[in-house]
Amino acid sequence: MWGFAWVLIPIAGIMAGAWSEWLKFKEKQNKMGASAETLAAEFDKMSAQLEEQNKTLILRIQNLEAIVTSPDWDAVTTAPALPESSSLIDMDSPEAVNTEEAARLARKVKS
Repeated sequence: MWGFAWVLIPIAGIMAGAWSEWLKFKEKQNKMGASAETLAAEFDKMSAQLEEQNKTLILRIQNLEAIVTSPDWDAVTTAPALPESSSLIDMDSPEAVNTEEAARLARKVKS
């Protein structure tokens, strides 16, 4: 019976080394699995934030498109400038601002 015992000692050493390596591998795998789950959760959170930001930007672009494509936009941007020496408007007085026109434009932008 003890004739083959010398074979069991190296096999036991090899098996112990293999077991040790397997435990190290499982520990690494568990750590990586946890980090992968963390990354997935962070990705989901960032994805939701980016979707919300995208919706907001789309609304802003639609508002800008509505402003720029309105007929009033052409009138405002192509209106000839008044000469600086115009006696119609006194630029130093607070009444020089056309409040009706500003209110109309504000309503247009708001809607």
